[in-house]
Amino acid sequence: QASLTGHLVLATLHTNDAVSAVTRLTDMGVEPFLLSSSLLGVLAQRLVRRLCTHCAAPGPDGQMQPVGCEACGHTGYQGRTGIFELLVADDAVRALVHNRAAESELLAAGAQGGLRSMRADGERLVAAGITSRAELLRVTRD
Repeated sequence: QASLTGHLVLATLHTNDAVSAVTRLTDMGVEPFLLSSSLLGVLAQRLVRRLCTHCAAPGPDGQMQPVGCEACGHTGYQGRTGIFELLVADDAVRALVHNRAAESELLAAGAQGGLRSMRADGERLVAAGITSRAELLRVTRD
């Protein structure tokens, strides 16, 4: 109700991805016509472990791999960083929310609006040597 009166509302939901938040909110009793008029966007996030800067080494495929040393407690990882997925509620997404469209339709409309999956976002970290592909797949398994 606060968002309908012009207030910015930030909330936390537990869902697997950004698109699932729409379904979760409607399951919680938010009417789709109210949701479509007040939703600005949904940001989904997960944390991936960062490769240890002391011991990470290139693997056979050329990508950085965890090794393990004293600095990281022999895990190959030290610290964490986020991967993200942003669903922007543009006119196409709003129309689909209003009409109770399936998540697959919301995902397609979101992709046309620039939505990039958490796995795709994590690929930039793999390419930069910040995390390993195994870690990304562990965190984003479908």
